[in-house]
Amino acid sequence: MKLRQAEDPGVLWRERLGIFPEGLAEKFRGKKTVWLHAVSVGEVMAVEKFIAEWRDAAPEYDLVLTTVTPTGQKIAQKFASEKVHVCYFPFDLTFVVRRFFETFRPACLLLVETEIWPNLLMEAKRRNVPTGIINARLSPRSFKRYQRFSWLFRPLWGALDFVLAQGREDAERFQALGILKESVRDMGNMKFDWAEWTEAGTEYAEELRKTWGFAPEDLVWICGSTHPGEEIILAEVYAGLRQKFTGLKMILAPRHIERSGSLLKIFEQQKARTVLSTRRKEGSTFDVLILDQLGILRNLYQIADLVFMGGSLIPHGGQNPIEPARFQKAILHGSHVFNFNQIYQQLDHGGGALKVTAPDELSSAAAGLLAEPGTRQGMGRKAHEIINRLRGASKRQAGWVLTFLAGRRSQAPDLH
Repeated sequence: MKLRQAEDPGVLWRERLGIFPEGLAEKFRGKKTVWLHAVSVGEVMAVEKFIAEWRDAAPEYDLVLTTVTPTGQKIAQKFASEKVHVCYFPFDLTFVVRRFFETFRPACLLLVETEIWPNLLMEAKRRNVPTGIINARLSPRSFKRYQRFSWLFRPLWGALDFVLAQGREDAERFQALGILKESVRDMGNMKFDWAEWTEAGTEYAEELRKTWGFAPEDLVWICGSTHPGEEIILAEVYAGLRQKFTGLKMILAPRHIERSGSLLKIFEQQKARTVLSTRRKEGSTFDVLILDQLGILRNLYQIADLVFMGGSLIPHGGQNPIEPARFQKAILHGSHVFNFNQIYQQLDHGGGALKVTAPDELSSAAAGLLAEPGTRQGMGRKAHEIINRLRGASKRQAGWVLTFLAGRRSQAPDLH
């Protein structure tokens, strides 16, 4: 059931209003369907392995995968098939949500990470559709906000049948909000299962470096998922490092690629030859490559000699370090990593990553690692080992939900 062009505004508006082609509701009538909602790119990527595990364990179920953003929709399209229908998430208006439920008639609603929509949850409860959050996380900031308005959110927490949390701290926060202790489980983070778990192939990495215009002797520093306020710091640090390492190249990947063009001037002011990835010509030389394309960073981590994870020098909360870790890369990050606190704690403690608190610390740490290939390779191996030990959450969570649904069916007839 492959969707039309995800970028089409008409598709977005129709589907967010719950308006689908005539006959679609009939195709889902009588089927066992699970509605899986992943708001954007990160959440869609997080459930990649979950979807595979679910389809292997429960082929009798169809899946409806929804996103809010067009970029998330574009990534989700690769899962579309006869058993996986991909579309946009409905606006949280009662009449729209009801229209969506009437079309797909889900037997279960699974929300990825923390997606709290009042009308959706109330309608699911009214229809006796079991609802839970998978790969659930709750940052300290969000926790305080929910606590401040506890009287408003209490009925919504009561509409949840289960919460499968990424870690112990997340589980404790959900329980502190009033969700029954027996309804919350610490099941691990599905993002550790991202994509294929392959070793970094030396030959392929060398070919990839050549394809992107890097010489074998170049040192490649990838700064991934950066945010406003960080690029200026990184440009200054890079300028200083190039005085020590003349073959040092940077790949900069802003978290939001629409900012890519505006970042050119920042690096050009530091006398760095800078080019956007879509404008790079074969054989051209550059110092800084700014990515303005989706979906290529995760592969490019293979060619890095050193990685800095963005969103961490400013109080954004950090970005996920799993991709560079799985390719055995040494990782530097700032102190603001509260969105991925558990992962960074384990990486830092185990020697797979290093925290810096100021630009001069970043410069010093980067210089030390760039000068010592053995040290950074050892960090990369430790990062890989730590992440590898934490895998398996996708299978655990899929299995738990299936067991829950089987138990629910055995206790009562389907009233839906």
